[in-house]
Amino acid sequence: MTQPTATGPHPLARLGVIVVAAGRGERLGASVPKAFTSIGGRSLLEHALCTVASLPGGGQLVLVVPQDRAAEVLELVAASPAEAHGWHVAVVAGGRERHESVRFGIEALVPSIDTVLVHDAARPLTSGALFARVAAEVHRTGEAVVPGSPVADTLKRVTADGIVQETVSRADLVAVQTPQGFPRELLEAAHAGLGARGSAHALPTDDAEVVQLAGGHVRVVPGELRAHKLTTAADAALLEALWQASVGRADSTGAARDGEDR
Repeated sequence: MTQPTATGPHPLARLGVIVVAAGRGERLGASVPKAFTSIGGRSLLEHALCTVASLPGGGQLVLVVPQDRAAEVLELVAASPAEAHGWHVAVVAGGRERHESVRFGIEALVPSIDTVLVHDAARPLTSGALFARVAAEVHRTGEAVVPGSPVADTLKRVTADGIVQETVSRADLVAVQTPQGFPRELLEAAHAGLGARGSAHALPTDDAEVVQLAGGHVRVVPGELRAHKLTTAADAALLEALWQASVGRADSTGAARDGEDR
């Protein structure tokens, strides 16, 4: 169900961004799918649209959403700056599992796309700078790239009934975020072969794992606090605080510039 928001020829860059927004978000307990909940008065999907639209050069943006929300999403796209900034946007229905949704997004990409960023709408405050950093490293290395942050907490391995078994070293651990970047052919081939490998492995939790299961290498670049994922109500409170802090900094910077101009 690919539905581009504009018809006719479109000068596409070589970057494709797939925003995965088809999850229901049961753990959040919201009355709407997670991507349609709000942070800072704007839905998670709108945050993603605005961030991708800010990336220079344009390209193709694929939004993977619940099928019954497609018409609503097309209206959001029409009201966004994405098309005006050189982004050709398509809306596709998601699958039963995340990896299916990503595969549907890959299938919607036009042939000219050679680099793909896969981003979870559940990370609404991720900066455009992080998108650019991941894409640049994919171009530099020709390999898969994920943003990650060092793990600060002490980690314990526990039994099902809550008994600590051991302390786990965090020296070589990172918490991985999105967007995750890939050469298009690598990601496409990894997802195409996932079905044949599925019986021997649990379902992958991110696209980097899909690529690793296919034998690919994955590199890490520095992530950021703003790329925190919305999963529970506590995450919503943290993201709201981060949003308000960023708005406050922007207002302060703007006021300073206004003063200097005068």
